[in-house]
Order: sequence, then C-alpha cells, then structure tokens
Amino acid sequence: MDMKINFLPAKTWNWLRMNETEVKQVKADRQALEKEEIPETFAVEASTLEPIKTGMGPDMDKLAEQSGFAAKAYRMPAGIKEAAALRLGFVCKDQTASLDLIDLIAEENSEMTVVMDYASDADAEGFCSVRTRVKVGKGALLRLVQIDCLGKGFRVLNDVGSICEDQGRIEMVHIFLGGGKIYQGCQTELLGNESSLQSDIGYLLQDDQRLDMNYVALHEGKRTNSEINASGVLKDASSKLFRGTIDFQHGSAESVGAEKEDVLLMGDDVVNQTIPLILCAEEDVKGSHGASIGQLDEETLFYMQARGISEEQAYALMADARIEAVCQKIPDETAQKLVKAYLGGDAADECEKNS
Repeated sequence: MDMKINFLPAKTWNWLRMNETEVKQVKADRQALEKEEIPETFAVEASTLEPIKTGMGPDMDKLAEQSGFAAKAYRMPAGIKEAAALRLGFVCKDQTASLDLIDLIAEENSEMTVVMDYASDADAEGFCSVRTRVKVGKGALLRLVQIDCLGKGFRVLNDVGSICEDQGRIEMVHIFLGGGKIYQGCQTELLGNESSLQSDIGYLLQDDQRLDMNYVALHEGKRTNSEINASGVLKDASSKLFRGTIDFQHGSAESVGAEKEDVLLMGDDVVNQTIPLILCAEEDVKGSHGASIGQLDEETLFYMQARGISEEQAYALMADARIEAVCQKIPDETAQKLVKAYLGGDAADECEKNS
C-alpha cells in the first residue's frame, strides 16, 4: 500500500514539502522478531491494549490491519520494579517485508526496561516495519531503547505511540545507524498530572541515507514535562528531516517542554531540514527550542591539528562522540556494546550476534 505518514500537527508552506511524507508500495509478508530474552517478572500475552495514536499516523494502523498479524503484549505487573531488560531482536531477511506489532504495558508503580534492535546482513534489501505502543500506568517508569543497524538496502518504518498516566514517566533512546531510507514516528500523550517524557535521539547518516522523523509531545495533564534531544551527524550526500512538536493543550497548566537539536555537517552535499513547533492553548506553560547546526569551529579544529590530529580524524572523532553521548543514556550495557561495535566497523557481525 501507499502510505502518508509523519504529519506535522500544524501545517507549514506546502512548497517546503515538510508537512508529511509519502512512502510507496509498503508491504508486510512476515514478522522479524526472532529472539526474546524475557525476565520472569514479565507477563507475555495477546494484546488487548486500546488504540493509541502513534507518530506516523493512521496509515500505520491500516498496514497492521491489512497484514492480519496480531500484536504481542509484554506487561509488567503493578508494583514490580524489574532491573533486567526485556530484549527483543528483529532479524530482517533479504528481499522480505516484515511488520511487527509490539505493545508494552507498565502497570501502576512498576518499572521496566525494553531493548529492541533491528538487524540484517549488510547487503540485504527489503522493508522493516515495527509499530510499538506503550502504556505507562500511574507512578510507573518505562525505559525503551530502539537501535537500527540494518543494511543500507532496507526501508525502515519505526513507529511509536505512548500514553502516560499520573506521575508516569517514559524514557526513550532511539539510535539510527543503518537502513537506506528511515522513517521514524513518535508521539507521547502526557495524559496524567505530573507525567513526563525524556526522548534522546542519535543518528549517523552517510552515503545517500535519508532519515525522516516526527516527534510529538502532547501535554494534557497539569505539571507535565517533556524533553526531546536530537544529536546526529550527516556525511556525504545524506539527508535528514526532523519535525519536533511540543503541544500544550488546554488544561496543561504549569507544564514545561523543551527540545534541542545538535547536528554536525560533514559534507558539501548533505541536506539538513528542521521544523520545530511549539503549540500553545494554555497560558501558564514554558516551551523552548534550541539548535546547534554546523561544522567544527576553527578554534576546535586548530586545537586538534596542533596535537597531530588531521582534519579528517577530527571530524571522525567528533562524529563518534555525538553518538557515544547518546549511547551513554542507554540503561543497558549489552545495548551500549552493540552501538559501539557498529561505530567500530563490526556492525554486521555484532548486530547478527545480538539478534
């Protein structure tokens, strides 16, 4: 099917071509989830989760319906705080189109960590689609880590939708290293009072890779808090579109939202697009956006060259440092090693081993 995804909540000029994205001939003929490491405290069941809006929009739900695949739910019972991570490994095969439907539920006053990684052979091609829906109960904490280290021949659709009840908190880390065309949608509804979101995004794009992102934080409860941080590197002829929206809805008094972006440009042909939005239907709120986009400054470059580091090496060090900084936010050592191995050039072997 042809899909329209990643809709900007408030449209801008059509000629900018940033209001939404079209993806042609999306298919789903198999599921890619091949490995599960499930701590005993988790309940695993067929999902009965009510609909949750996601960052990509309704076409992803239509794809799910057409596929006939059932969503699988992983639930942490109330009051249980599990330190060990639930690990889900998705292995995408050459010339296939996969779709996996994952639901995560953290019940009242529980804690859970979920690590999802997507892998394939380096020269494989196809579609990899994953929809993840998240429900965080009152006073609960859910940590979600998603790592893309697919081959450059894959088109990737990674869609997330989450809701947080009173004092609920979701912490997300998204790292995009693989895939040719990567589409990322993520919407979080802060329904409950004092609910919160922390979202950290890291990406390293090279050759002609393209990353299209849509992050939305909906503030509905009072005294809610959201923070969206994106840090990445564009090399060669790669391109990136980042839509970041903080939406203070009526009734979200005393809420705070912030988004920040840091992009390092390492090529004359890169394309960097950013559209930050702060929407406000409530007076007593605070919203902010900050961005740092450019190349290494001359002072930093001179300092490094004076110590025998070439310009090429300096840029490589700074590129890795950006991803490493996001990697440090992953609350799981095994997942950190996976990212570091990819950066070190052992991506295919390490991804396959951990999937």
